[in-house]
Amino acid sequence: MKRIYKKSLAIALALITVFNMTGCVQKPGNPQESGEPQVSGQPQESGEPQESGEPQESGEPQESGEPGESGGLFETDYASWVNSDVQEWVKQVGEADAKDDFHLHVNRDWMVNTTIPDGYSSYDPITERALQVDSQLMDILENPEKETDPELIHDQELVQKYYTMWLDWDARNELGVQALKELLDPLMEVENLDDLTAYLSMPRTVISATELAQCEVSMDWNNADYYAVYVMPVDLIFGDSMYYGYMEESDALSEPYYNEVIRHILVELGYSDEEATEVLKSCFAFEKDISEYIMTTEEESARDAVVRENNPRTLEELEAEAGDFPIRSILEAYGAENSDSYILTQPDWIAAMDVLYTEEYVGHLRDYLICYTIQDYATLLDRETYDLYYKVINDISGAVGTKSDKKSATDAVDDFLPTQLGRLYSEKYVSDETKNEVTDITKEIMDEYRVMLSEETFLTEETRKEAIKKLDSLALRIAKPDKWEDDAGLNFAGSSEGGNLISAQDEVGAYWVERMKSRINQKVDRDLWTSRVQQVNAFYDPSQNSITLCGGILGGTLYDPNMSREELFANVGDTIAHEISHAFDTTGCQFDEKGNLRNWWTEQDQAAFSTRADKLAAYYDNIEPFMDVYCVGSQIEGEAIADLVAMKILLRIAQKDKNFNYDEFFRTFAQTWRTITTARSEYYVLSQDTHPLPYLRVNCVVQQFDEFYDTYGVKKGDGMYLAPQDRLEVW
Repeated sequence: MKRIYKKSLAIALALITVFNMTGCVQKPGNPQESGEPQVSGQPQESGEPQESGEPQESGEPQESGEPGESGGLFETDYASWVNSDVQEWVKQVGEADAKDDFHLHVNRDWMVNTTIPDGYSSYDPITERALQVDSQLMDILENPEKETDPELIHDQELVQKYYTMWLDWDARNELGVQALKELLDPLMEVENLDDLTAYLSMPRTVISATELAQCEVSMDWNNADYYAVYVMPVDLIFGDSMYYGYMEESDALSEPYYNEVIRHILVELGYSDEEATEVLKSCFAFEKDISEYIMTTEEESARDAVVRENNPRTLEELEAEAGDFPIRSILEAYGAENSDSYILTQPDWIAAMDVLYTEEYVGHLRDYLICYTIQDYATLLDRETYDLYYKVINDISGAVGTKSDKKSATDAVDDFLPTQLGRLYSEKYVSDETKNEVTDITKEIMDEYRVMLSEETFLTEETRKEAIKKLDSLALRIAKPDKWEDDAGLNFAGSSEGGNLISAQDEVGAYWVERMKSRINQKVDRDLWTSRVQQVNAFYDPSQNSITLCGGILGGTLYDPNMSREELFANVGDTIAHEISHAFDTTGCQFDEKGNLRNWWTEQDQAAFSTRADKLAAYYDNIEPFMDVYCVGSQIEGEAIADLVAMKILLRIAQKDKNFNYDEFFRTFAQTWRTITTARSEYYVLSQDTHPLPYLRVNCVVQQFDEFYDTYGVKKGDGMYLAPQDRLEVW
């Protein structure tokens, strides 16, 4: 299939913050534990769900024609389905028969009559629930209860300080960029390599600013009982390194986020407009040069990605590969120079840094660090800068309106103090009854997985035993933790104590760096959660062989104990079955029952599994959501496998109930994936997300199963028909 790429659209869309829908696999060994904020970085928007810390990106879309143009972009050669996630397209078509387009048939009225909330570019049941949770979190912040437990008292004091400080626009406007300037002053004074190395070696740099190497502590892929130090490349302002192969300097400097937001802050920091232009050019020069040596998101989504990123090193080996790049100094600034285990995720990157770390190149390195640190803090400065930032984001994403200040402040607290706000949320809104009920549903689904694995014909007995052992070892993290980590030592100065949002970043960042250091060479405590209770999300973690259903997702239309069995299966049951399946998808199957990266498959079984997965990827490769723009099956195969197997498990259980209402089940399932979005946002999701588009998560899944055909009388010639020999079965 021919690949054509339009640079300007890709660059603009690269700046949209896209949040994955529920049911994502957490990156194995993901160093960012979502119970802990990043040491430095721009707060992530909550209210739109996100999987494992950061949004997934991947892929170079095939293109002929930009989304949003008129003229049948939703027509496909492979299937007659409208891309019914895009609201303006749905309004152009009439109702559909269940036998021709099931997703549109079930959801059209809702999609036509529902409005995307202000400040968002899409809306779905996950976002609906996230907004409900946000209201609950806001109530906790606006109407604090009198707590008696010392831990909850401490949590409440912290979240109130930050919430109040975030909303104090008078203080923020008066401070302007001064606190950011104080953070950046040592960097702006860098003139040579000695200066730069000294800056990179400062503890405050790793706590609050951008580094030239990222260092995090997480479970060791090779010995999951212990922590390892992961050494990773820099982030790029435009996200996926793939974009830089198409971008020129003029492209970057014309993009509003890069040009308007970062330029605005540079000028506020004292640069002239001409000087700001030179800094932006210099930053882009480094990003373009280094991007060639950083994996694209499509590469990071490939089946062999984890194997490629698993490069154990000693400190001496890291230094040898880094050459003149001062990796030891950076690790010392993190306090991570004494680890027994380092994992270098991208050796090509560190070798390239050796080449680039020269006196002649020092200006590019400095200017990248300035620009990236600036964009991290854009939402924490004065009102003018904050409003400009969100105006640009709305212009790029197609979102309209703005979120209220209290909503944005709640999001900021949720990002900055997730554990503290989560404990308060858990105490008030997550019941033991919910935890027990959902655990029971999970165990019922696991029992059916065990039967399916025992009956799987393509497995040899050796692999089957390993698979069942992995299933039986699966850790369940449902609703809320049984154990919370002690954060009594966490504190920061509020405004009445002379603090501000950036100084708070320093103090809290320093605390988490010390926490990270304390884990080096220590055993992993598997009782501790790596997610926020209040998050509207669920995920599988291969490194811990665990599934997590956060308390936030267990409410609203997604879960209610009074639902019928069919509704429960189509909502929380599907989520559970999907997450369990990730233990056996193309990534999860590379990890054993403890979370070690270990091949437990026979060569014969692995080949049979790969053949099935290849067929699934090829099936999605032929689907054309935009005119001449196709899905990339290899990019979404892990999530597509999980969607498929989840439905299979639920229908296996349903077969045991002679009164099971399949129509209610399938319709509820379709409603869980109803989505309205803009063409621009949908296009970006197609190119970057590791999940299939929402309308495909309905139609592509149900058309694989006899129960759907029997329920709706689907025959050859109908839009939902797929010949039996073409239907998919991975497990």
